[in-house]
Amino acid sequence: MTDKMRMDLEYTALRFNTKINSKIITDLYSHGAVSSIRDLTLKGIEDLRKRLGEFDLQQKTKDAVENAYKSSGRLSEITDEYISSCENNSIYTVSEEDPDYPYLWRYISGMPKVIFARGRREILDICHRKGACSIVGTRKPGRYSLYATEEFTKELIKEDIVIVSGMALGIDRKAHEAAIDNNGYTVAFMPCGADIIYPYQNKDIYDALLTKGLVLSEMPPGKEVIKQYFPARNRLIAGLSDVTLIMEAGLYSGTLHTASFAANQGKDVFVLPNNIYSDNCQGGLLLLRDGAEVLLDAATVIERIRDNVRYRYDIPEDNADDPISRVKDLISVRPMSLDEIVAVTGDAYELITKALTDLELQGLTEMRRGKYILTIR
Repeated sequence: MTDKMRMDLEYTALRFNTKINSKIITDLYSHGAVSSIRDLTLKGIEDLRKRLGEFDLQQKTKDAVENAYKSSGRLSEITDEYISSCENNSIYTVSEEDPDYPYLWRYISGMPKVIFARGRREILDICHRKGACSIVGTRKPGRYSLYATEEFTKELIKEDIVIVSGMALGIDRKAHEAAIDNNGYTVAFMPCGADIIYPYQNKDIYDALLTKGLVLSEMPPGKEVIKQYFPARNRLIAGLSDVTLIMEAGLYSGTLHTASFAANQGKDVFVLPNNIYSDNCQGGLLLLRDGAEVLLDAATVIERIRDNVRYRYDIPEDNADDPISRVKDLISVRPMSLDEIVAVTGDAYELITKALTDLELQGLTEMRRGKYILTIR
């Protein structure tokens, strides 16, 4: 157990067992009270408590820090429990301070600062170098969707693209299974602790992932499945991926959450065209009606992912004090969402939105599918 991992676990204990939620953390970061998760360990909370008067924080933030400090004894015990679980299950942490922390997460708000993992850590680096594609869908798919899932997975892994899904029954299972059986890379996000097999019918897939793939969760070890975790899990599936493929989804499918998160993150969403008379396909068909792309061939998906990966290694140099030029340079390489532009430039939202408004008034940019692109007047 390294000192860094213990600090990751102390942060997790604070995050999941006190009132220091995402809004509190945002308040602390935005006012300069903390600069990294190292400031939100047990020692960090003790130091922060002494300096609270220096910052213009909300009262509920101050109260949350005070309550966390008073709970330090119990939090230390919880941290020790996490340590024991991690050691017994070969679980390791990946935090925002690690070089292999998911690249795309750095540009999306609301991503976890620490995640728990079992399996092949190097797959995170492959997501960055080769790209990742989420493949999701209903738990009770038809034969056509299962066949398409297997065929698209085979084509994508030929390019070393990582297949990302949620290890649910149906489409998720088929995507993981096809990747494993064909020696590809795959990541499964869990709606529970990384040490818990869910659903248990997929134990064979879970066991295979421990040596051939990667299991990830933002939940600490031992955290059981509850319904509210599923949408949160789906945002991470979309967030790790360059593009998302919807293979089959009903009107009330959780798959639509993944599609929505992907679109809001500025990602491309492809939908497999399916039976207009099947209730199990209506959600995907509505996504197509609302502007998602038709999934016709793997080559288009692969090229879109390659464009994203190429961009990661070809970010234009900063353009001094001219935000308009910086924005133009960025979106000249590829379309980008507002969150991505803000994250890459480090500028305030207000500055970037003003620059984008100026460019739109000049007829030089417009938004398509949640991303800004350069236009020719």
